[in-house]
Amino acid sequence: MSDIKYRLYPTLLNEFGKYLGSPTQENRISLMNRINRVVDFDDATLKKFKKGISFEDALLKNKPHKFDQRIVDEAIAMLPENKIAQMPVKFNHGNIQFYGYADVVGEGRVIDIKTTAKYTAPKFKFNFQTLYLYGLKDKGCKQMEYLIYDFNKIHIETYTLDTFDFSLMLHQMELFTEFLEDNRHFIKDKKIFVQEVSGGLFG
Repeated sequence: MSDIKYRLYPTLLNEFGKYLGSPTQENRISLMNRINRVVDFDDATLKKFKKGISFEDALLKNKPHKFDQRIVDEAIAMLPENKIAQMPVKFNHGNIQFYGYADVVGEGRVIDIKTTAKYTAPKFKFNFQTLYLYGLKDKGCKQMEYLIYDFNKIHIETYTLDTFDFSLMLHQMELFTEFLEDNRHFIKDKKIFVQEVSGGLFG
């Protein structure tokens, strides 16, 4: 029987981190909605999501776009020549399974493509997608890069395997499972919990 009890991904963990930093009722509702996969985004937020996806598609899939082609070409030049897009990442930490998809992996680098209306460094220093680097360290990945477009210029944030301290993120994953147990009766989408199978071969 698997010892894994929870399956977590970066969006949830980032929302939990936001709640820990400011445990307001509004942030709690937002966190519970992410856990229960409730779509509560307004039109402006959905528009931002679509712009981000469009920029990523322009870089990785050569899809038509409305961005400055010089910016797109500059960003493409920053990516590894030999790369895998949307690479599945998965690792276990105690009774937790972390999973997600890295935008780009290649030449010892993990790269996540971001768009933002306002950029101040280091915007993504504590983003849980950095755990993709932790999950891919045995695959030869040495650094995590955030390629960020603020609709004016490209910014890069780089975090290296040798110097980045993952311990706080891993600890927050553990804290999140405590939150999940304390609020289990509010959680309608049970996919976050790994159901135990009992009764042998035929359950």
